[in-house]
Parts: sequence; C-alpha cells; structure tokens
Amino acid sequence: MKGSWRFNIGFGGFGAILTFLFSLSSNPLETTLIRSFYAFTAFAFLAFFVGFVLRNLMIPGRQPEIELPDSHEERGSVLDISTPDDGDSLSEMMKEQWTDGKGEAIKGFQPLQPKRLVSLDNPNPEEVVQAIRRLTDE
Repeated sequence: MKGSWRFNIGFGGFGAILTFLFSLSSNPLETTLIRSFYAFTAFAFLAFFVGFVLRNLMIPGRQPEIELPDSHEERGSVLDISTPDDGDSLSEMMKEQWTDGKGEAIKGFQPLQPKRLVSLDNPNPEEVVQAIRRLTDE
C-alpha cells in the first residue's frame, strides 16, 4: 500500500500534462488549464480504481479449514476425490485397438470404403429424380 497515492498523483499528472500539450494549440489558456485539471482528476481516479481492482485480485484466496468428522453419524460429509490408476488397462485397450483385436498389427493407413457413395461428376438421372422426390416429400 506504500506509495499508492504517489502512483495515483503521478498518473494524474501524466494525464494532465498530456491533455495540456494536446489542448494548448487549439484552445485558449484558461480552457486548456480547466481541461488539464479535469484530466488530472479523471486519470487519478482511473489509477486509483485500477490499483484497487488489482490489489483485490492479487490477494490469494483463503483456504477453508476442513475438519474431518470423528463420529460415524457424519459419514459421507467429506468427499475424497481421487481416481484409481487405470494405466495398465488403458494401455491394453490401446494395444488391442492397434492390433485390430486379432493380435496382428494393422499395416499402414486403410481408408474407409463406404458402400453407398454417389459421385456428382456423372450423376445418374434416375437417382437424382428419386432424391428430389424424397426431399420434397419430407
């Protein structure tokens, strides 16, 4: 928290100087000074708000203290989340998948060969008519 007001004032001063420099060429001196003051307050408030939000976000969350129940009446009130190690069974399943379940390894890439594949290059007019009839009925 030390130095937080210095940062706010410094950031406000930065905004005031920046506004003063940009506003001086196109406005009278009084208007430029008023706008610089407004910029100072706006930038200082912005720095305060951002610092406040960052300080609250950077605080580590406090862990609640968990007391284990001693009696049998409170059984089931504490949940122990742990999974058993299934690494061996998973690796066996993967080996079966790679060997196609028969013990023989699958050789290379085997593309799918669908039974009903219609090419659009040379369509059969009867199949096109049947497809249109099916689509219009639905």
